[in-house]
Amino acid sequence: MAQQVIGEEAPKQYKIDPLNDQALQNVMKNILNQMEEAVQQGESLTSEYMVQLSQQLDAYVLIAQIRKMRCVN
Repeated sequence: MAQQVIGEEAPKQYKIDPLNDQALQNVMKNILNQMEEAVQQGESLTSEYMVQLSQQLDAYVLIAQIRKMRCVN
C-alpha cells in the first residue's frame, strides 16, 4: 500500500522513513529527555516549546505504531 504525503508532512516523511527501529527509539527518548529537562527548568506544559516537542513525539509514535501494524499483518 503506497502512502500519500501532502503539505507539511512531506518533508517530515522523508526524514522519518529511513530510520531503523533503534534510531527511531533513540529519537523518541531524546525528545522525552528534552521534555523532562524543560519541565525541570520550569517550562509550562502548555508552552509553545512543549507543544512542539509533544507534536514531534506524536509523529514518531505514529510511525512506530504503523511499523508495528505492518509486522502484525
